[in-house]
Amino acid sequence: MRKAAAHLAAISAIALAASAVFAGQAQADGYPVNWDVLTATATGAALNIAPPGANVPCTPDATHPEPVVLVHGIFGNQNMAWQALAPLLANDGYCVYTLTYGQTWYSGNLGGVDYLSNSAAELHEFVDQVLAQTGASQVDLVGYSEGGFVSRLYMKTYGSQDVSQFVGISPVNSQPPTFSGILTYAYQIPGATALVGVVSPAFEELSTQPAFTALNTPSATFGNVIYTDIATTTDEVATPPDPVSFLPAGPNVTNENVQSFCPDDSVGHLGMPYDVTTVQLVLNALDEAQARPVPCGRGFPF
Repeated sequence: MRKAAAHLAAISAIALAASAVFAGQAQADGYPVNWDVLTATATGAALNIAPPGANVPCTPDATHPEPVVLVHGIFGNQNMAWQALAPLLANDGYCVYTLTYGQTWYSGNLGGVDYLSNSAAELHEFVDQVLAQTGASQVDLVGYSEGGFVSRLYMKTYGSQDVSQFVGISPVNSQPPTFSGILTYAYQIPGATALVGVVSPAFEELSTQPAFTALNTPSATFGNVIYTDIATTTDEVATPPDPVSFLPAGPNVTNENVQSFCPDDSVGHLGMPYDVTTVQLVLNALDEAQARPVPCGRGFPF
């Protein structure tokens, strides 16, 4: 218990340090940024609303001409996933938009549950709304976990003409995850996978190869879209991160691990959107011309 308490205290200290690292990027009257994945998960599960800085009236400028659409992961929602990245982007001058997709009649505030094709259709409708509201010609998509698959399925199904960049945060891109750590034992329970598949059609689809074969055939990428995939070698969900999270090499594809920049960062899947290294890599991918040094923290290890 003492070790666990000390570990959580260390994570809280890292969150405070992260706020200081990024303080210079926020405007004086900027939106509040929450780096604590535990409180974000708890408050997000209870309150499915746009996080600070997202879905407010906004006109893109010449510096950031594409609105950024943030696409959360499985069993999540827009508030749970984006309490750090959404306000940071807004404070940096981006137009930021979030949605909760893939809800069912029984999933409450949680999304990413429904069939993947339904979720891709919801994202398609949402992107059309963002383009109409902002007057922009394209958006940038940032997809976390299942959100990476849904983002790419949207482009595969409806065309990639409305997308300039795709940034994946521990995305499930190329094959079903095999899981590791505690999840390995959980899914050895007889009937566990089937039960979760009944509750979430998306989970069942992402657990089988056909969905990935269809997504990546005849090509996994579009030549007009810039792709960046950010993974962690200590991921316990999207495992193994290479190849699960990575895309085939190409002139418009960048695959990178957090540990290539910060070897001591043992951030896990849940912690990725709240990891200072990951967040800066996302910001640098979205605006390479204004790339900043990548800070090293120790993200939430699950």
